[in-house]
Amino acid sequence: MARLVSYLSYNMTTADAGNADGLIPFGRQWDFIGDVETEQIILNDGDESLCLGYTDCNILEDVYVGDMMEYKATLTHAGNTSRDCKIEAYKLASPASRMGKKDAKPGEMVWFDEPVLCTEGNVRLVVKKHLQRGRQPDGVVQDPWRELEDFPEDDISF
Repeated sequence: MARLVSYLSYNMTTADAGNADGLIPFGRQWDFIGDVETEQIILNDGDESLCLGYTDCNILEDVYVGDMMEYKATLTHAGNTSRDCKIEAYKLASPASRMGKKDAKPGEMVWFDEPVLCTEGNVRLVVKKHLQRGRQPDGVVQDPWRELEDFPEDDISF
């Protein structure tokens, strides 16, 4: 059975911050969204994809250094070569010191009862027909180095 949802968990660090206040730029968060949607397409097709674009994207909550995030890509449609995914980013926990706990120890986190939706949207991706290897439910790409000699290099059709 195919896995239709992929997840990527990550704890935001100072290396991800865009300024001294610890706010994570949306572009950096988009790096993780791209990673999780790529994983989903590899599991579905055994190859990476080309991103055609994003629609209906909403930024609902700011993300800061120390926040524990979970990125999610859900395959919603698979056409001949196009793939659509719903993308979501959730905040699972935040540093206790930023949540107002005055006696918080370094590294102490406040875990939310329900994940907080920070970003949502949709993405359309394309996998060329000759690169589709079929579903890879265990995450191991079957025959990743197969010969592609039957396909001309100048073939750019989708």
